[in-house]
Amino acid sequence: MRHFQNILTKQTMAVAVDFAADALRCIAIERAADGTWTRRVAFELPAAPLDRSMDDSALREFSAKVSEAGLNGCRCRVTIASHLFRMDMAQLPTMNEQELAASARFEAIDRFGVNAADVMIQHASLPCKTPGRCALLLLAVPLFIIRNATQAVMASGLSPCSIENAACAALHGAELRHAGLNTGMIAFMHIEPQQAVLLLLKDGQLQFVRSMQGDWSIAGEHEMAEDQNTTSNSIALEPEESDGAWRWSSLAEETLRCLRQACDESTWPDRMVVSGAPSSERELLDTLKGVCGIDSASVGSASWSNGNEELKSDTWAAALGAASLDIQTNSSKRAA
Repeated sequence: MRHFQNILTKQTMAVAVDFAADALRCIAIERAADGTWTRRVAFELPAAPLDRSMDDSALREFSAKVSEAGLNGCRCRVTIASHLFRMDMAQLPTMNEQELAASARFEAIDRFGVNAADVMIQHASLPCKTPGRCALLLLAVPLFIIRNATQAVMASGLSPCSIENAACAALHGAELRHAGLNTGMIAFMHIEPQQAVLLLLKDGQLQFVRSMQGDWSIAGEHEMAEDQNTTSNSIALEPEESDGAWRWSSLAEETLRCLRQACDESTWPDRMVVSGAPSSERELLDTLKGVCGIDSASVGSASWSNGNEELKSDTWAAALGAASLDIQTNSSKRAA
């Protein structure tokens, strides 16, 4: 009977699973008759590293939570921590779609130094001011990462239907919930313990992407991030004991360099919106504003939906952003 009920609700409920660096999060939201988002369930489990299959005990706990929430058989969108992706921008000669896809794949393989058989490669078009050229965003993620994520989700009783970079998913949610993100020049930053991703949009169209390696774990996560972060070219920060704005100065200064590369004085961003666990820290927002000269604010994802469970800060932005894709689709169908 429970499975039969789920078949009826698959098209009206949005489910997302977020394999974040600090935790595994699952959320199911429904759109109420008055148009508000209502959380059916939201639960958080210890982080599930995707460099290996989920261990049996963690999988049993995940499956039990899914079953308890009555989500068995439901479609779900999956987000993966941004630091597991390789991202870069490239310019290529103008060509047809088929040639562009092949050239983008070759460029990504060469630029990232990966084996074509071991990764999934995607590209997205970006605006380009150079005549006869096209700009692309290149993304690559190891196939074993995708396999481990999808196998864990299917074993839990859910049915994965898409996989997305967590920063891009968080941006979807921010665009839906923040008025004005589709007009003017906007900077969006998604901060994870090991990586921050800066995305620049003009009138809702992606213009520039840059990922910045570092250690931006919040209090209590520093030890975990220190063990996992072995990137030799990561941005150096002062020790965890350095409280306040000074802790965020390196990230703000690198952000300023990226903005100077992508913008001129006439196209400087109007504001910056930040997601991720530390995004509500006043010191972070004040430092970004002081260094970059942009009003900065948290996305406030904890308030994006109503429900009994209390959501902690902006750690749910990626999951809610992914789920928002189905909420928008369902709303459009009803409107039509």
